[in-house]
Amino acid sequence: MSWDAALAGIAALNGSAGPHGWRLPNINELESLVDCGRASPALAAAEDVFDRSGAVYWSSTTSMYEPDWAWALYLDKGAVGVGHKLQGRFSVWAVRSGLPPRADAGESGV
Repeated sequence: MSWDAALAGIAALNGSAGPHGWRLPNINELESLVDCGRASPALAAAEDVFDRSGAVYWSSTTSMYEPDWAWALYLDKGAVGVGHKLQGRFSVWAVRSGLPPRADAGESGV
C-alpha cells in the first residue's frame, strides 16, 4: 500500500473508540529488528513467525531531502532505503509502545 494508505490503516487499527497506541515504527526501530547474519527475512531467529512477511515495510520517517519519500526496511536483505509515498507499494508493520489502558483503570489509565 502507499504511505498514506499505511497511515490510514494504522488509524483504522486504532479505531474510533479512541487511541490504542498503534503507529508506524520509525526507521531506527525497524532497523533494530535486523539480524545481519540472516536473509529472507533478515530477522533474528526469535522473529521467525514472520516467515510470510512482506518484502518491504514503511516507516514513519520522512526523507529529510525529499519530503514525498519515506524510509523503508527491505526485509529480504535487512537494508534500509526510501520509497515514494504515493507510488510505493509496501507492507505495514504496526507497533505500539506499552499496553492500552485497562477498562477498569479510570481516566488516568493507572
